[in-house]
Amino acid sequence: MFASSSQSIEKKIETRKSQFSIFTFNLSTYLKSRKADFLADNGEGWTVVTENEAGDLDSLASTLGYVWLRFNASGKAIAYITTPREDFVLRAENLHALGLAGDHPFEELYCSGDPISPQVSQFALVYHNVLDTRHASPTARVVAVIDHHEDEGQYKDTSTTNPRIVEPAGSCSSVVTRLYQSSSNLSIPPEMSTLLLTLGVGREAAAFLIPNSLLAHKEEVFASSDNQTIIHLPSVQSLSATLREKKLSVSHLSTRDLLRRDYKEFAFRRPASEDATQSSNTIRVGLATVPRRLSAFFTSSSYPIKEIQDWLDERYLSVIGILTTFRSKKGKGRREQLWMVKADEGIAEKLLQGLESSQELKLKRLDFSKFVCNANTADESEDDDAEEVTADEARFGDSFVARAYEQGNASATRKQTAPTLRRLMEGS
Repeated sequence: MFASSSQSIEKKIETRKSQFSIFTFNLSTYLKSRKADFLADNGEGWTVVTENEAGDLDSLASTLGYVWLRFNASGKAIAYITTPREDFVLRAENLHALGLAGDHPFEELYCSGDPISPQVSQFALVYHNVLDTRHASPTARVVAVIDHHEDEGQYKDTSTTNPRIVEPAGSCSSVVTRLYQSSSNLSIPPEMSTLLLTLGVGREAAAFLIPNSLLAHKEEVFASSDNQTIIHLPSVQSLSATLREKKLSVSHLSTRDLLRRDYKEFAFRRPASEDATQSSNTIRVGLATVPRRLSAFFTSSSYPIKEIQDWLDERYLSVIGILTTFRSKKGKGRREQLWMVKADEGIAEKLLQGLESSQELKLKRLDFSKFVCNANTADESEDDDAEEVTADEARFGDSFVARAYEQGNASATRKQTAPTLRRLMEGS
């Protein structure tokens, strides 16, 4: 599949001369030009490349990376970034990575909040594989899919959706990089190489990107004859450390900001047997990934529980899952989960029991009293083992059922939690 998809792209590239030489390429100028042309055409005949709703760095980099490739293949393609322009401050790592590739290029991005013309009918999906309902219409067509999440099985006709690449990978940026590697007639601009390199793209992909990037000095690259050496260049290691530090620097953010910083929302249809007893047959669920342990998360505001409840009301959610990721004092990766379910939805017992029985997540109950509304616990040892408890849920009110867990499988991210959630909610 990979070979045939890349061959069709490469053939188009051979017949089309790029409007931007890589030697004069400037990311800000390129984005500004693309946006101006798109607006002038009112979007007609353009492919809008949409990123994942969460808007993390992998989603941003892979989307911009694929747009450049598609632009050279067919001309009229533009990235649609799901993060509103004013919310870029919530992700310091994204701003840093974009800054490496140009002078404030985020100001030139086509972002959520910018109008999408009804003339737009072609979409390419990057870092997700189902078109967002906001873009759905009778004329909407998905012409490409590049993703590394669980395949939801749509748009499988490769005569209309090409490429369609949905496969497991460490990052979506690594999938996009392999497309560049397969397109021998397309030279990747240094700014784009640098942006893709900001993710963990794997040893082979990194070795391909580094010589073309803005990071490595040429003498360093030429002196590094193998992949193992080249990915350990000081400039590359420094970039990884800087991005990791910026990603974890969120102590200044409020509870609401932490919830929406890395957030994805789902709408599930109730099983037919449950429809008759509920006013709506749709259940809305939000998943927020937070790079702080729960004890620190609950010190982010004076009234964190109220802010969580306000977020449920603002987004019309029945369920919210807060997935934390952090490192212990010994440097070991740890994860926790907090779930709040509206009590009147009649789904709390089914959902929570299903999560607790998941062999992939390996959840173990945590005691709320150890971290909720207790600022002192934020500094407690991060190496303490969780204890099985009967949690005190009263502080969340009668309207909610809440549970907190230590996640035994620290390797399972939202990418694994979301499919588990889907199977439980849809009864499959």
